[in-house]
Amino acid sequence: MALTPLRTALRLKTAAVATALAGAALLSVASPASAANAPYDGCPAWAVCLYQHEGGTGSKAIVTPPPAGGNAAIVRLHSVHFLNGEIADNQVSSWINNSQCSVKFMDDPYGELHPSDLDYTETWHWGATRDYGNGSSMSYVNDRISSLQFWCP
Repeated sequence: MALTPLRTALRLKTAAVATALAGAALLSVASPASAANAPYDGCPAWAVCLYQHEGGTGSKAIVTPPPAGGNAAIVRLHSVHFLNGEIADNQVSSWINNSQCSVKFMDDPYGELHPSDLDYTETWHWGATRDYGNGSSMSYVNDRISSLQFWCP
C-alpha cells in the first residue's frame, strides 16, 4: 500500500522531532557528567578538606578533626589518601576548614619534634580557605604540607 505525500511528510516530521528530542536528552545528560566540580566542593561540616590542585580543585582528602576539646591532636598525612587513592603527604595545593577548630599546617617529613609551621587558620572561621597555586603569595608552601595540628574548643 503506497503512502500518500501527506502521510510521508507526517512520518518524516515525526521522525525529525523524535531525533531532535533524543539528541537534546543526550546533551542534557552528558553535560553535568562532564562538568568539573566547583572549587572547594563537597567538604562536609566538621572536616578539613585538602585538595590536590590549586583553587580547591582536583581530588580531595577529608580529614575529621578530633571532637570538641581535642587539643593538639596531630594528623600525619602519610596515612591520609585523596579520594583518587594517592597519598596526601606533600601533595596539598589548597584547603578549606569547615570545622570550628584552629589548624596548623606543618612540613614534618620525618615526624620530628621540630616541624616547620607553614600555615594556620583560626578557631571559629568556618569556610576559611587557602590556595598555594602559582599565583599565590604563598606558592612556596605548595606540595609541602605533611601534617596538621588541631585545637578544637
